[in-house]
Amino acid sequence: MALQSGISADNSRVLKNSVYIYLRLGVVMFIALYSTRILLHSLGVVDYGIYNVVCGFVSMFGFINISMSNGIQRFYNYTLGKEGDKQLSDVYSAAVVIQISIIAIIVLLAETIGLWYLNNVMVIPADKVTDANWIFQLSILSLVLTILQGPYSAAILAYERMDFYAIVSIIDAALKLSAAFILRYVNNSHLIAYGWFITGISFIMFVLYYTYSKRKTQNLVLNRKINKTLLREMFSFLGWNIFGSFSYVFKAQGTNLLLNNFFGTIVNAANGITTQVTYAIQSFASNLVIAFKPQLTQAYAIGDYDRTRKLLYSMSKLSYLLFCIIAIPIICEIDYILNIWIGDSVPPFTATFCILSIIATGIGCFNTPITQVIHATGQMRRYQLITSCIICSIIPISWIALMLGADANSVFIITIAVTIINQIACVYTLNRIFCIDLKRYFTEVAKCLTFTCIALIAPYLISTTMEASFTRLVVVCLSILLSFGAIPLVLNHTEKQTLMSFIKRVVKI
Repeated sequence: MALQSGISADNSRVLKNSVYIYLRLGVVMFIALYSTRILLHSLGVVDYGIYNVVCGFVSMFGFINISMSNGIQRFYNYTLGKEGDKQLSDVYSAAVVIQISIIAIIVLLAETIGLWYLNNVMVIPADKVTDANWIFQLSILSLVLTILQGPYSAAILAYERMDFYAIVSIIDAALKLSAAFILRYVNNSHLIAYGWFITGISFIMFVLYYTYSKRKTQNLVLNRKINKTLLREMFSFLGWNIFGSFSYVFKAQGTNLLLNNFFGTIVNAANGITTQVTYAIQSFASNLVIAFKPQLTQAYAIGDYDRTRKLLYSMSKLSYLLFCIIAIPIICEIDYILNIWIGDSVPPFTATFCILSIIATGIGCFNTPITQVIHATGQMRRYQLITSCIICSIIPISWIALMLGADANSVFIITIAVTIINQIACVYTLNRIFCIDLKRYFTEVAKCLTFTCIALIAPYLISTTMEASFTRLVVVCLSILLSFGAIPLVLNHTEKQTLMSFIKRVVKI
């Protein structure tokens, strides 16, 4: 009875966290998409393309920070589940040492290889080279501030303080929107001014995360003596996590650089808009994982492997269903949505890029829950070697295709094919590390794909029979509700109750 009560409390906490995260997501996504429209008009297509490719190149170094934050949160969660919060100071102290090392590596790489690539390889108009160099340096400074924030944001997520996480994310998005508006009144280079605005916002975010985590989490204190065993374990875990994250960043930014070399900054602008759209949709799926992740890691830490497997299946299905509910109407109405959002300045290839990228992202929805289970086990080596090699292959294959005369769309088609191969490889690799029921897993995936086919019918028929208009957009969005009738095909009784409880909480708030 006590165990059942504990599980119910954990499920309730997951639901509460999910509500905070999705309320945050709704506000942040709206602000971010509107900010892109304002920023595109304030900077112009060329400057926006430069900003996208230069900042994207710097963010390629930032994958180290993303891996570090995820890794630190894993150790926070594992320690909380197994030993309580008394040993968190050991994790925090080791994290600070790793943090300083990472900053040194990133600055060194950026100021050598990165600076050379910017000035010798990137395709940038001659009169914009100085602006591009300013943006590059400011982006590095902003990245350093974000890295410094890592141990504190990880602690907030580990302690499941999702309310604060939601508030700060909304503040961040609102400040960036304000910066895009203010650009209209700047007389000097808009590109450089925006770079300074983003750096200032990064500093504000660091101060907020640091102050809150220090006040609310008493165990984030530096030890005079570092736990060397833990430090080695964290370095090993983070090393393989960084290796795995590098493949995805290499794929994303490598695609951006390939498009820049073969087609110029106009196509980079199209890819930048595509990234915004894809990220917004993907967030509806991945944010659910944020709510589940602390519970999954702690369940594994205490040896409750049955609950770990159940959370894996539930995460996979629920995140994919949320993705479909958002993605399908956008795919059907992508041209009209882009015209409303961007106006008459939509760059070539944008609509096709968006559709192909959304499809690849949908396939990848099944990968994120698997990765979280691998993180919980700590056995990263085999998994990261396999998945990283597969994902990295996208860039050389795309380069060969472009050299042979393929158009820009081919890069995204190749991405879809490789993502399917990677997903199959990930499932079988997981099963060798942490045994799951493969038959059940693939059955659940097949149910999700069947749901997709059913959910597509009504929106597709409406979008092909009605003339493009705001009325059609609303009808297509509402028609996706008809697919709710197929949800019993995918979810079991407990998962349906979880979904309905989540919806009721959101409606109530």
